[in-house]
Amino acid sequence: MNKNLILAVVLSSLVYIGWYSFMEKRLPKPQPAQQAQGAQPGAAAQPAAQAAQAEPAPLPADWKQKAVKLTAGKAEYTFNAETASLVSAVYQGPVAPVELVPDPQRGFLYTSFPGTFSLKAKTDRSAEFVSQQGPIRVTKKFTLTEKDGITAVEIRAVNTSGSPQSLPPWELRLGPGLDTVKSEMKENEAELKAVYTFQESGRKHPTLKEVEDDEPAQNDWVWAGLSNRYFLAAFADPSFKTTRPLRRDEKVGKIEKTPVLAVPMPGSVLRPGETVAWTTLFYLGPKDLAVLRELGLGLDRSVDFGFFAPLAKFANSSLIYFHKLTGNYGIAIIILSVIIQILLTPLSFKSYKAMAVMKKIQPEMQSIQKMYKDDPQRMNREVMDLYKRHGTNPLGGCLPMLLQIPVFFALFTALRNSWSLHGAPFFLWIKDLSSKDPFYVLPLVMGGIMFLQQHLSPQTSDPAQAAMMKWMPVIFTFMFLSFPSGLVLYWLINSTWGFAQSMYLQKKMG
Repeated sequence: MNKNLILAVVLSSLVYIGWYSFMEKRLPKPQPAQQAQGAQPGAAAQPAAQAAQAEPAPLPADWKQKAVKLTAGKAEYTFNAETASLVSAVYQGPVAPVELVPDPQRGFLYTSFPGTFSLKAKTDRSAEFVSQQGPIRVTKKFTLTEKDGITAVEIRAVNTSGSPQSLPPWELRLGPGLDTVKSEMKENEAELKAVYTFQESGRKHPTLKEVEDDEPAQNDWVWAGLSNRYFLAAFADPSFKTTRPLRRDEKVGKIEKTPVLAVPMPGSVLRPGETVAWTTLFYLGPKDLAVLRELGLGLDRSVDFGFFAPLAKFANSSLIYFHKLTGNYGIAIIILSVIIQILLTPLSFKSYKAMAVMKKIQPEMQSIQKMYKDDPQRMNREVMDLYKRHGTNPLGGCLPMLLQIPVFFALFTALRNSWSLHGAPFFLWIKDLSSKDPFYVLPLVMGGIMFLQQHLSPQTSDPAQAAMMKWMPVIFTFMFLSFPSGLVLYWLINSTWGFAQSMYLQKKMG
């Protein structure tokens, strides 16, 4: 096996996983460029809307007793009547209830109209609030679906006087921040993003893009929202597409920069008795791929499956299918792992044979390299003739490893980001396949089996390559300590299968 190729494979794996897990989400944002006057649609309305930012008054001590509560699906929603905003959303997740709104002071879907609101009407599935500021009356109505799904938010402004009246610039806000499950709170600051989707020409599905600091979105948007690993808060509707959403950062608790997504709306003049209305569809809940696809609007684009997205989606669908058959995602991972190894078995046999032949011809190869060290072209011809005589290929031993890299990366992203596996137990101490093994049993056993497998494989005579191969089990063990236990389970099955193959081939081929 070629030393440089193995080094490239291992190092690329480490870099990819390290970048995906730790670095990418912690990189500083690029500084926003100065925009030309009128460069973006709706840019003229931005300064006026930002100048009109109105913060809600501090919540009174008894605000929870005056709150308006609605229940839909697996969530309980709490609204503050004075701000007509969503100040609490407790979702009954598979592990524990999760509070998704981190800051009740402002809450989600806050609108920066002057003055305060009061409750106008309430049903089991809706709450309507009204605010009267002089001749302008503003109403906000929230309508929930029976199950986890889309919420409709309708905002109306009416001029109740007999003369024209000005409606000042205002904005609809989402955030600051979006909370998540307890096990992910440490990573939430890095995972949390302000994102939007837009439809590119020639593409079937919307493209997901992050909203940069203090800049409006660069394209006409389909939906916009806040997204972390497991949850999404997003709104979408043509009513708000006259301007583009922008991101600002605010301090929440100890976190200095927590994103706020705001859609600024320009001021207008209302004729006597005139009513203007805006309607937005709002989603707040888990990033369950099947649910988001059913809801439409391209919300499923918020689920990040990484570079190998098609393969990761296929792996996720396969796991869901096997779970339906077995009732256990751990067993589903084992079945998928065994199927993958069966498909790769013929290549593994060829790889083992190629490695054995490469070891056998090492002395002759070294002799050729020494004899023709001053004539590289002649040396390459002689080496190629040597390969040809023995019917081998230097890449033959690496092929199964190369083919497993995209499979591994696909499962890595699928297991990290799949809502279906969140809180899915396996057995005994493995209570959640999406989080790390609390006692590190699986990664340690995996490392031990990898060491045995490497010990049984044909050893190269190249000291540098041999040393690197010797350290690979140690590197992978430390790398897997913090990985989702479901991913470690996959690699454990992979290593066990490889160890069994090595024992069989060692006996068969001597």
